[in-house]
Amino acid sequence: MRNLVPKTKSVYTLFLIVGVLLFSSCKNNSKGTANNEANLKKEEITTEEATVNKKLLLGSWEDSSKAALHFSILKNGVARSDNMRTLLYKKWSVDENRITFIIESIGNATSSIDTVTYTIEKLTDDKMVLRRGAYLSEYTKK
Repeated sequence: MRNLVPKTKSVYTLFLIVGVLLFSSCKNNSKGTANNEANLKKEEITTEEATVNKKLLLGSWEDSSKAALHFSILKNGVARSDNMRTLLYKKWSVDENRITFIIESIGNATSSIDTVTYTIEKLTDDKMVLRRGAYLSEYTKK
């Protein structure tokens, strides 16, 4: 019987050591996961803060939706409505990946000036996708 006691203690000690090692490896893995999540968030922020090539914005843009709200983006912050008489694009500016338009809405004997900001989701030589909330607008360059 005496020989069983030391073997039992050594088995318990072995289980204790293995348990501690497993626990510490899990703890390190959770730190790694937290670091990976932090790095992903940094990448997302970097993507959102990307600066847009303003030269790609210049030109006439045709709205591909049924509304067909076509406009032109000109140099020096000037914008122009191409096919609208009651919604007049006046000015534009870009800050990082956001484009802001100053728009005049003309109604029956009324007029109002609005500032509308979109996030530029995609911009190439011939395509632009703007997002405002959940709404996406796609444009092709004329």
